[in-house]
Amino acid sequence: MGNARRLASIALAGSMAFAMLSACGNGNSNDGNGSSANANSPDGKAADTNANGKNAGGTNAAGTTNDKPKKDITLNFWTISLSPNFDDYINGRIKKYQDEHPGITVKWTDLPYGSMENKLLTSIAGGNSPDVVNLNTGMALTLAAKNALVDLNKEATEEQRSIYFPDLYNSTKLGDSAYAFPWYFGLSVFMYNKKIYEEAGLDPNKPPVTLDELKQQAVQIKEKTGKYGFTLVSNPPADLYFSGVPMISEDKKTIILNTPEALAWAKWNKALYDEGVIPKDSVGADANYATDKYQGGQIATLTTGANFLNRVKTNAKDVFDNTLVAKMPAKKEGGNYQASLMDVVVPTMSKNHPEAIDFANYITNDESQLEFCKVVNILPSTKKAAADPFFTQGGDDPESKAKIIAASMVGQAKDFTLGIKDESKVLDPLWKGWTKMMLGQQSPEDMLKTAEAEMQKQLDAVNAGG
Repeated sequence: MGNARRLASIALAGSMAFAMLSACGNGNSNDGNGSSANANSPDGKAADTNANGKNAGGTNAAGTTNDKPKKDITLNFWTISLSPNFDDYINGRIKKYQDEHPGITVKWTDLPYGSMENKLLTSIAGGNSPDVVNLNTGMALTLAAKNALVDLNKEATEEQRSIYFPDLYNSTKLGDSAYAFPWYFGLSVFMYNKKIYEEAGLDPNKPPVTLDELKQQAVQIKEKTGKYGFTLVSNPPADLYFSGVPMISEDKKTIILNTPEALAWAKWNKALYDEGVIPKDSVGADANYATDKYQGGQIATLTTGANFLNRVKTNAKDVFDNTLVAKMPAKKEGGNYQASLMDVVVPTMSKNHPEAIDFANYITNDESQLEFCKVVNILPSTKKAAADPFFTQGGDDPESKAKIIAASMVGQAKDFTLGIKDESKVLDPLWKGWTKMMLGQQSPEDMLKTAEAEMQKQLDAVNAGG
């Protein structure tokens, strides 16, 4: 159950990162053979490039003039589940880059999420590594721990690094090194059913701003309507961290889990289950559980990525028409919000580090990200793009409001990580203990004490292994 629960929670917490993009894509390679993206332009016609990718132009993404490379260079660029739905966007950005960098050809290959990590490790082991790769933060840290990725704190310029929000750039930080440029991400917003709120005698214009208010409203909804106010698909490590639990010491040598803040959060969650505030079958449910319940009119609220609104609109128009959107209730006043972040990395085995880093920076720069955000409901990791009026303008429909609300939270976004090698192994005792606690097999006090001790053993083993 632990692994299934983990995948369910990550999938829901990462509501934007794969659910939206993968759901609307077919998960196949963009051309089956990883052929050059400059074969087609955004309008589907053959791009005006020759076999070596040489085009008119000669300026880089910053607008400065580039000297022609001493030799023709091909950069192999791999992404996760972006084709075919975003072919026009990716091909258009690649063509622009090639126009500005004569002698460089970018060859794009898109892979399904489930295939990326193994295929990348195999290619690296075979000495045939791609040059630029799209990964999520977990994958990036796993590969960084294997010394498989370029340290951008050493090889990228300050100008390249400075365009991103610091908390997002540091998501792949290990020690003094950072291994990825952050790309796009999603944040959850609070969606609620106006009709159910009115039936429960609640004011739809006063959504909860704290978790305690959320619980109070859920109790009233259950009493008045027989329906649940919300359901919980949690991510215990991230939830505890964003609730104010340190999780790990600054020197990365000591697990800090058994704290008053952690106990309060654990007891709050356990009470939801014991008091019948949330459905009993929600513990261990998959990532689709909450969305299915919401669009079925069985729960009053849904905390998830704005992209799920389109699913509700398609499957349950009556529920969508009664959906209002608000900022997600905070776990901690003034705290961070979990970002489901996608990154772009450069494998160490690439033979073209400077060029690969430059393209990775280009595909994640302000211009590229803003254009992407206008194609699909995602958020940018760069400061200038996030400040664009596009994110403060929109209609009165739920999707437009969700975009504006999520964008207002960008400065507080952070992709949770302990910043250590083999992080999943260290966190595993917490995942397993949390499920036992929710099912009544372990008290919150014992869960935290046991999980902290077991996590410390795992951390000691990781640190001992170098």
